Amino acid sequence: MNACIFLFTFFVASVVGLPHVAMIDTPVVRDVGLIFDDRYYQGNSTFIFELPGKPTCIPINVDSNSRPRGFSIKSVQICKPTTCAFFTGEKCTSKSTGTFSVTCKGPGDVPNHDSNNVYKSYICGENISKRAGLEDTKALVTVPHNSNAGMV
Repeated sequence: MNACIFLFTFFVASVVGLPHVAMIDTPVVRDVGLIFDDRYYQGNSTFIFELPGKPTCIPINVDSNSRPRGFSIKSVQICKPTTCAFFTGEKCTSKSTGTFSVTCKGPGDVPNHDSNNVYKSYICGENISKRAGLEDTKALVTVPHNSNAGMV
């Protein structure tokens, strides 16, 4: 059952994120927002998810072998009260050699993330800021969430 949920989540997360009028919100998976590859909620977008009660590392933009290709995050929209951490490595830890990470607390938006990093994984959850391995994570400054921004 869990394998089906993960496959569904990875499939949905890898398709182009469209305006989410009816956000997914079940006991096992919750749509919490979008990431964009251009500033001010433009360009390609991908949904981001949370597994309530069990924060799980999720790869970004997986290839046919389930390996994360990554995503150049330039803007973020977190629509729900949760925290998401994005990592340049395949595992959700900032202690890995050469891995950089940022966090974003929602509801809130990051209209202009000035970075050339490609993020390959993320984790969302209400208590992830207390999770081991996030000590050196950079917190992104958010603006109040605008549910109309980026929703064309």
